[in-house]
Amino acid sequence: MRPKRKNITGAAKSMKVFLLGAGASKSYSESPTGVRMPIARDFFETFDTLNISTNSWVLQEGLIGYLGQQGIDAFTHLRSGIDIEDLHSTIARDLYTAKASDNPLAWIWPWKAYNELVFLFASVLNEIQNGPVSSPHLRLARAISATDTIVTFNWDTLMDRALEAQTSWTIERGYGITPRQIFDHGWRDPIPADTDVAVGPRLLKLHGSTNWLTAHPTMERGQFELTHSLDPATVHVFRHAAGPYACYAGRYMPGYVPFSYGYYPPNLDAPGREAPPGHILVRARTKGLRPEGTASDDGLVSMPLIIPPVREKTYDLYGGLFGELWSVAEDGLAQTDEIIVIGYSFPRTDVRSRALFTNAFMRRRTMPKVTIIDPAPERIAELFGIEFGIQSSHLRVIKDYFTDQFDIGAALQP
Repeated sequence: MRPKRKNITGAAKSMKVFLLGAGASKSYSESPTGVRMPIARDFFETFDTLNISTNSWVLQEGLIGYLGQQGIDAFTHLRSGIDIEDLHSTIARDLYTAKASDNPLAWIWPWKAYNELVFLFASVLNEIQNGPVSSPHLRLARAISATDTIVTFNWDTLMDRALEAQTSWTIERGYGITPRQIFDHGWRDPIPADTDVAVGPRLLKLHGSTNWLTAHPTMERGQFELTHSLDPATVHVFRHAAGPYACYAGRYMPGYVPFSYGYYPPNLDAPGREAPPGHILVRARTKGLRPEGTASDDGLVSMPLIIPPVREKTYDLYGGLFGELWSVAEDGLAQTDEIIVIGYSFPRTDVRSRALFTNAFMRRRTMPKVTIIDPAPERIAELFGIEFGIQSSHLRVIKDYFTDQFDIGAALQP
């Protein structure tokens, strides 16, 4: 028997499940930066085109130091077409190996590099999505119904903004979780719902989101721990800031649309962890040559709550949060009448995403209709046919890009 879910909302049957991958995010062409969302092998080339690449508040020294320890020229290496997933996985492996020792000097560089990459991922996406609401996502939002579910492994907030603009979707209910607090020109509590049924479509973000925030982690007794004293599954959600907010070193950056923020997200209004017996906690910051900001630095330092693209993903750091979200996604796939896959390639290294579909389909008594929208759909269609057992009569392939011109309404017609 499955455990009772404590914080997952909206258990009604979904008529359709949409699966959005990197191809869906790549469709965003309206960014004021003039660039599109990066892929694994062009991340730092994309970073170089953005203004944040020359901003002294954007931290890179941990990554540079980590590579320098190995005799690698960081600038050249990071722009040599390396796969960012391979790099982050290597850093994670070295970090977990080093933390098993009692020598903090062994893990300090991979620790800093690991966390800096998380901030860099979120920052690059925030810069690119800091523009008009995405036209392809608006079209999709208009084409779905309130009983539909969107499942995504993307961290960006392109779909979030489109749903808020076009449907009754809300942050309080739309993510399938209940945030502890929402930052909307300041921290506020979620607005209570009248019923326990989600209003509008559900957006299940199985690898977190750039606008989901948690406390910055620390190393304690050889284990990674979040610095707040709340349930590790606790989520804080950022919506919009009209003016300065408290953040690390007061380094607030203005000029961002809803669901996006500068390099440093707002500090949390949350209780910090207590010191172990016989110890006291001291808050200190090395200022160095990097300028301080003019905003407040009150509160608990936060960071984006995203699952990095490493082979061994750190779901457990956040308690039961992701296990619950993945279970809800599996329930939706097991119950839905139709599945629409947009721009997701089922990477061979992401074993858990394949298991999600396999487990859901094993629970089914009927076969769903599956539509694949992708410019190179052949391998994905083969996967659904051979590995997932979807018969050709229930499989439709649309070989096309998900763009401003793509008619998603027509694609969803029977």
